[in-house]
Amino acid sequence: MDMTLLKEYAPSLLQGFLVTLWLSFISIVLATIIGMGIALMRTSRLGWVAWPAAIYVNLFRVIPALLVLFFAFYALPQFHLRLSPLTAASIGLTLVGAAYMSEDIRGSLSAIDAGQFRAAEALGLSYAHTLRRIIIPQAIPILIPPYITRAIIMVKGTSLASMVAVGDLTGQSVRATSITYQPFMFLTIAGALYLVISGALAGFQAWAERRLARPARRGAAEVEALPA
Repeated sequence: MDMTLLKEYAPSLLQGFLVTLWLSFISIVLATIIGMGIALMRTSRLGWVAWPAAIYVNLFRVIPALLVLFFAFYALPQFHLRLSPLTAASIGLTLVGAAYMSEDIRGSLSAIDAGQFRAAEALGLSYAHTLRRIIIPQAIPILIPPYITRAIIMVKGTSLASMVAVGDLTGQSVRATSITYQPFMFLTIAGALYLVISGALAGFQAWAERRLARPARRGAAEVEALPA
């Protein structure tokens, strides 16, 4: 490993790493918010609410993410809507990620016994109150594993942003490689930094699962302690 080259390109690699972190954060947060809305729409009994959500999910699950990024960056300017590379990448990754996130969220909600909705309705609770206080707290532990897996996939997907001139980690690594002809060094460093992000998310998943398991274990112990 040429330490002189590494020292020279370290600032650009760090900048690319920070861009990747920001792009990952903003796209995951927005995809979660939009995905939650789409998931709730798909669970609606009203066809005019559920059908648009189903169309959105099916559309963005079949169109390649790179094509969505190209559309946002290259096609929208034809309609006098010019986006910066980072904004176009954020929008594209968010739209695609939200389609998959919504299915993960919908799956976790569907795993909860539907009888709880009927029981809450019989008690006079509103649909929103039932979701907020009864259904969602039970769905979160179910959602965490697929959600973190999806987040890691989205982090890796940010590498597509380099195709629309975003100076992310992949883009900076490829640029350094094209100048220095040292692909092994720079691509290995990029892979290691992606591993750091994915490892942090996996660690968060393990922590969250342990944290959420404590109330369940405590509740089970209290039930066992009740007199027969």
